[in-house]
Amino acid sequence: MFDEAPAVLAVLTARDLADLGAPDYTLSDLRDEWGLSDLDLATDAVVAEAPNGKIAGYAIVRRPGTLAVVAPEHEGQGIGTKLLRWSEQRAREQGRPRYRQWIAANNHRARELLVGAGYEHRRSYWRMTRVLDAASSLSRRDAPEAPDLPSGYRHRTLDVARDGETVHALDDICFAGSSDHEPGPFEAFADEHLRAHDFDPTASLVIERGDELAGYLLARRWRGESVGFVDLLGVHPQHRGRGIGTWLLLSAFARFAAAGLREAQLGVASDNPRALRIYERAGMHPRFRSDIYERPAEAPDAR
Repeated sequence: MFDEAPAVLAVLTARDLADLGAPDYTLSDLRDEWGLSDLDLATDAVVAEAPNGKIAGYAIVRRPGTLAVVAPEHEGQGIGTKLLRWSEQRAREQGRPRYRQWIAANNHRARELLVGAGYEHRRSYWRMTRVLDAASSLSRRDAPEAPDLPSGYRHRTLDVARDGETVHALDDICFAGSSDHEPGPFEAFADEHLRAHDFDPTASLVIERGDELAGYLLARRWRGESVGFVDLLGVHPQHRGRGIGTWLLLSAFARFAAAGLREAQLGVASDNPRALRIYERAGMHPRFRSDIYERPAEAPDAR
């Protein structure tokens, strides 16, 4: 299937342009995803072909949920329904207790299909952005300064070999209450976050107190778009409320700006109000939204 990556990317790009106004996927992103150690490409992804042999739809089932897209010019032909049924079957084979589908908030056809199949909207993810410039040294009035770390805390740049497994363990602790978080092996975590083609260790940070890791930020650099992306940011529950998350975020902004990047981005769930407040105080604004729809896997088929 790897040789079909450019054709699948064309479908993803067309869908993004229709729903978001700009592409949000690259060929390298797709190849990274297809190479994940916890993904079996032969069974966890499928394409739908038009009569002329052109790829008209694509679906992939992963631990966070299912992404299924239909090229805009092929909507209304039943492709979305077939991809939905395939994804549900695959989720059942994996023993999933719930069917979970990701769609762009502006994709009205997809929403109608899911609601008609008995799905309910559970939460959303906002893509937050902030323009960077020389002022991201945090000296401008509208760019709040990073607070000093509390006494006893220290920061340093991430050392992947030294910190990788500890960050993975802390990530599970930080997001244990998140609806979409499922603990997995370190190899899967490393594949997705620490070995990604755009991972930027120079902008990734950890906060320590004594021998413990209190917080971390993993960053990516989208060179073609001059964007710094905050992939993961977490603070141990015992160390929250002390400004550590804000410090990590604003320090990443400063490192992005120093590297000549023009914009910072990240994603945040609607059921994480603490993080959302931090990002808004740091001058970030929502650009677009993705919605998550779910229904129990054991529920009767509503179609």
